[in-house]
Amino acid sequence: MKFAANLLAATAVLALVPVTPLHAQTADTQSAETAEAAEGGDQDIVVTGHFLDDGSKSAMKMDVPVLDTPFSVSSYSGEFVKSLETASVADMYNYMTGLKKSGGTAYDITLRGFKSSGDDRNSIMVDGLPGLTGRYGSPPTIGVERIELVKGPMSVLYGQIQPGGFVNIITKKPQSSAQTTLELRGNTWISKYRGAFEQEGLTGSIDSTGPLAADGALMYRLVAQYGDNDGFRDYANQKQTFVAPSLTWEIGSDTTFTVQGEYRRTREKFDQGLAAPFDGLTSATSTIYDIGAVADITTTYQSPDDFRVEEGKAVSAYFKHDFGNWAVNVSGRHVDYNSRQQEFSSVNVARIAGEFRVTRRARELETKRKYDYLDVNLNGEFETFGLEHKLLIGVNAGKDRVSENRLKFFNSSNRNATTGLCPAGGTCLDIGLYDPDFNAFPDFDSLPAVNPALANQASLLTHRIIDSSNWGIYVSDLITVTDWLKVSASLRKFREKAEVQPDARNTPNILNKRVTKRDFLPSFGILLQPKDNITVYGSYAESFVPADPGIFDINGQNNFAPLEGKQYEAGIKAEDLLDGRLNATAAIYRIDQIGQITQFQCPLGSCSAQIGKARSDGFEIEGNYEPVDNWQFIFGYTHINARVLTSIPEQSFQIGRPLANVAKNAANLWTRYDWENGLGVGLGVTYTGPRHGILPTSADDLKPLDLPGYLLVDAGVYYKADAFSVNLKFGNILDKKYFESSGAGSSGRVQIQAGQPRYLTLTTRYTF
Repeated sequence: MKFAANLLAATAVLALVPVTPLHAQTADTQSAETAEAAEGGDQDIVVTGHFLDDGSKSAMKMDVPVLDTPFSVSSYSGEFVKSLETASVADMYNYMTGLKKSGGTAYDITLRGFKSSGDDRNSIMVDGLPGLTGRYGSPPTIGVERIELVKGPMSVLYGQIQPGGFVNIITKKPQSSAQTTLELRGNTWISKYRGAFEQEGLTGSIDSTGPLAADGALMYRLVAQYGDNDGFRDYANQKQTFVAPSLTWEIGSDTTFTVQGEYRRTREKFDQGLAAPFDGLTSATSTIYDIGAVADITTTYQSPDDFRVEEGKAVSAYFKHDFGNWAVNVSGRHVDYNSRQQEFSSVNVARIAGEFRVTRRARELETKRKYDYLDVNLNGEFETFGLEHKLLIGVNAGKDRVSENRLKFFNSSNRNATTGLCPAGGTCLDIGLYDPDFNAFPDFDSLPAVNPALANQASLLTHRIIDSSNWGIYVSDLITVTDWLKVSASLRKFREKAEVQPDARNTPNILNKRVTKRDFLPSFGILLQPKDNITVYGSYAESFVPADPGIFDINGQNNFAPLEGKQYEAGIKAEDLLDGRLNATAAIYRIDQIGQITQFQCPLGSCSAQIGKARSDGFEIEGNYEPVDNWQFIFGYTHINARVLTSIPEQSFQIGRPLANVAKNAANLWTRYDWENGLGVGLGVTYTGPRHGILPTSADDLKPLDLPGYLLVDAGVYYKADAFSVNLKFGNILDKKYFESSGAGSSGRVQIQAGQPRYLTLTTRYTF
């Protein structure tokens, strides 16, 4: 009961602070407080602004209203982030239209039907530049000002973007008004799967900003957080430290310079997820293979002391100078990341002596990554021959180094399928699917680097070092032809070079180089605006992503072609409908991608295969509605038909199959109402339809791993009195058992991510 005692004590201390109730807000006071919140930072006030902002810089790299953007873009405000009371960015995905989690890393998402992977650093950006400080755990929301979701291929302006789009996290920056917020958050499970206070968590945070100089020209911000949180699964725990200091110098009325640091360290229990039983036979004869036959959602197959430690450091800098109708922007980001993990990782599920068992290997891996990115652009407004132009010209470049060093790769010996006996002299690491017993195995440190009882194992101890560099030049122009007609056109030229350094432990010990370039990568759009608050648009865009040089096929080769995407989109956007209370967008699209990569388990570890053409046809609608003062809705619906159109001859069985982890139908709704006395309530409903968990990679294994659809209900109760607030969040009120996703390829059978059962979060804040 330490959780309850600590949280109640902290709440009692904060409750001693003198408070006064809030009064009713008029439209004028709402506007004033909204401006104050923007100036002073993280304030809890009654319904300020919309959950969906009407401006977004991500899609066009300019301060362009959403109505002037010929693509789908959503900007989720800081008020929305706080209303959901989520601890990490990934916890918001169910309420972001078209976006879903699709695996165990921070980068594993599906957007408009297409998946990004744990090595796709461009799928989640920070202030428009790639490179998170953590590869696995999702970034904490404490440092988030807002989140912009850009849908569709954006390679023209950003480079290596998957065709579905990307998430852009806009971080908190220094403000001129002094303000400090202290936050304490506790959580526990109240579920039939995990009882109250069996496993719990506590997180403390500070967000402080204000001027450092008397004239206000120099401002600071410090965001910091430490959390020690248990998960709902057996032995699950995560300890995370996050510190993000920043300074802004207003050099002059037209010039600003911001430098921002970030440090993030996470130590967590290594956990791959659940495993689905499968008898290993072909689809024609297989009878026992059902997601409903997985073990209890709290079951883990990694030993209690298996762990992963991540540490990331980043420095970012932003310079802007305005001169007349033109502005120059310079942005740079450096990330230094390292991780170490030690685990008994799941490989497959086998029937041994009539019992389903999870086969495993002992693995130790050290990873180091360094990213350096720079973007310089010039944008301005001018007229030629009666046409108004918003022109953007820029160049960006990046350099990466990734080092993955396998220190241990101990494959299990195979038991006799009939007797269940481990061969003489062998070491078997498989564990029961339904009742795993971790006491029956040798200690991790006692195992050698490879299994001496198996042949050809030494070559599995690889040390892969990959250097890559890229640069691109881009130009974009938004042309106002008449009051009701605008045209957008963009073009990019780029080049990437990747080098896989020689592996001193293995042969052939040679340098592997690859150069990818594209001289003409276009996008364009047409916008019709019959009224100032309505836009009807159509657009075309392309994406181009060189295949990851660090992946390999079952033969250990990397001969993968680049991934190319093309999107056709049409839609309508409307703002200030129903007397200014409704903003909404709707779009239909078709995306074709050639060369999508899928992963599967193989003797080398994780191997990759490349399919032919995949297509996603979709429709989506999203909006923000305020029926009366202080009552607000955000809603969205998406229909996605994503499937394989063509494939290589060896995998022709994939043709017509749905892409993994993509639901045809998904919907979300969040609403909040605040009374005049400072009390508020929120209610959310999300629906995710049935999905196929994997795309089969073998003709002997064609079962799709059906993941059932699910409907979740969340609720929140809020109270604010002057500087003090208490928020209570109930997640998954109906205690629904559901599965968020599975891993890539056939490895998805042993990497099934169960969703959170019913939980309770209590957050207290004090602002001064």
